[in-house]
Amino acid sequence: MSGEAGAGRRSTYFQIYFSSGMTVSLAMPPDLEHDPHYISNYFKEASIPFEDKLNEVLPKLDDIFEELIRQQDLPIIPFDPNVDYIQGAVIEDTGEHKIDEYTEHQANNWFANSKNPKVFFSFSFSTKSFSKITLSITVDQRILRSQLDMLTDKIVFIFDH
Repeated sequence: MSGEAGAGRRSTYFQIYFSSGMTVSLAMPPDLEHDPHYISNYFKEASIPFEDKLNEVLPKLDDIFEELIRQQDLPIIPFDPNVDYIQGAVIEDTGEHKIDEYTEHQANNWFANSKNPKVFFSFSFSTKSFSKITLSITVDQRILRSQLDMLTDKIVFIFDH
């Protein structure tokens, strides 16, 4: 059995999963009858530090989202995983990622022709201690990669301090 220790939370503007970033494989114990919950107990225990850290940083994350949405005019709206997912919700303006012209065209058309455009997407990044963060957000217009990079930097700072 394999898995990853971690914890997740949902907030007003995002859903987050904070994890070890490493998959751990566990063998079944020789005496499964003695401890039938060995594997689930292992992951429950290994996830405690991630739960604790999320509990600590969640109010700070909420504050930074509200501040950046207000000050930087980010197109992030209250999180809704039940809206459409489309490729191309992120405008590649940093030169770090290849631009797919077809995807760009489709995304521009989708946003232009939707009455109430809302898109859900997720992206992952690492902290300086190599833990993994998967962030899911909802936007009502395309968002710049540079805006996501700024948001990512602020989130990593919060987790690392």
